[in-house]
Amino acid sequence: MMGLDKSQLGIDFIRGWEFCSPICFGRRGFAYDVRCSCICFVGTEMRKEGRKTINYLMTLPSQMTMIWDDYGSIGTTAIAFFVRVGSRDEPKDQYGAAHFLEHAVFKGAGNWSARDIAGIQDQLGGEINAFTTRDYTVYYAKVLSSKASEALELLWTLISAPFLESSDIDKERHVILEELLEAQDDLEDRSSELYVSALFPDPDFHHDVLGTKETIQNFKAQDLRDFHRQFYFPGNIVAVLAGDGVDQLRRQLQSFSWPKSGHSRPLSRQPVFHQPRVRMLQKAGEQVHLTMGIAAPLLDDVAHDATLILTTILAGQNTSRLWQRLREEEGLVYTVSASYSALKDWAELSVYMALSPGSVPRALEVARDEIQQLVLTPPSSRERDLALTQAETSMAFAMETPDGRVMRLGLYALYGMMPLDPRERLSQLEQVTCDEIRVTAHRLFHGSPWAIGASGPVDSIRPVLNQGFTA
Repeated sequence: MMGLDKSQLGIDFIRGWEFCSPICFGRRGFAYDVRCSCICFVGTEMRKEGRKTINYLMTLPSQMTMIWDDYGSIGTTAIAFFVRVGSRDEPKDQYGAAHFLEHAVFKGAGNWSARDIAGIQDQLGGEINAFTTRDYTVYYAKVLSSKASEALELLWTLISAPFLESSDIDKERHVILEELLEAQDDLEDRSSELYVSALFPDPDFHHDVLGTKETIQNFKAQDLRDFHRQFYFPGNIVAVLAGDGVDQLRRQLQSFSWPKSGHSRPLSRQPVFHQPRVRMLQKAGEQVHLTMGIAAPLLDDVAHDATLILTTILAGQNTSRLWQRLREEEGLVYTVSASYSALKDWAELSVYMALSPGSVPRALEVARDEIQQLVLTPPSSRERDLALTQAETSMAFAMETPDGRVMRLGLYALYGMMPLDPRERLSQLEQVTCDEIRVTAHRLFHGSPWAIGASGPVDSIRPVLNQGFTA
């Protein structure tokens, strides 16, 4: 059970959900609105070694969305339930509620106690877990196909019929407080958290997924029951299936009934505004962890694909501009990377680096120089082609295992989208020209102030960072 800090941002292009793991979008291949009062489905064809494979998206009579593929696997199955609620949906006095609830459902549900659930998890083998992000909560299982039916029943029971007893909440409270302390000791996570709050000023949006010490201490069982009743209902959930035995699991899922829980309403979210600032946290250590970035094209923006490739060229692989200049040529950093997260109503592009305080001024100069070069001059065809190779490889890896496909399918389905065949998706990316990348760089970077989040021994470089960063 995790509160994924990186998921608060979204995901970077190289490790993103379209190409690997949960959380970054491909722009096209969407617009299938299948929410209606009857059972219906749409499908997209894919091919694996010459045979037809199809992704299916269905809305059940309960209004729960179900998405699955028939890609198969060698004896393994992955299952997930994506719930459309995350930390951004919490009121101020309940920061951390989505994550707390994600923990609490494992303390007892249906006919099972917490010890029963732990025993079932071990009996099933594989991995049964959950995580919370800013935009959604996921409960998932990766098991042998012979155990898939039991795993599906377990996950369904956890999300539909949790006990949420006061005694269990009180015990889990201490676990989550320990998790919060651990996160606060992670300087990279703190840099990421500071950066998000520096870019997006609304605390209801940028607050820590884990919540605060005060809100965690004040949660009552009834608070979590109310939160569950408000957000956990079939029309707000996507069920995802991949691997062997999917047809049987579909029938099993359609036989389940959701307990009546009173009135639930569709999710309504506030617009997301950005206002770049600088935020710093002095902590003992040898390195400054620096994350800086800007608001970026949304999921359906025409510049989305060019931004994906631009991010890789900037700092997404070994030949990227910042990796070569900052690490290989000048030896200023041990780590530098870039990420681009794009959802339907917020997006950001950021650069992360870890380095000694004395190297920060020069590193910012180098970063500014390389970004300005991308604004003024198109990247080379070789740079573009290397970025496309990275995308092709990552997409192939994402399709290899049921759990990789489940995360990809689930994120698409949350937004009413169907994923494309990776080769078709790659073909879309191949349409992006070097000049489009330069135009996009100019649109994003030229004269735009960047938000900065820095943690570690920052006191000696406060004047430098307080000047801000503009390319």
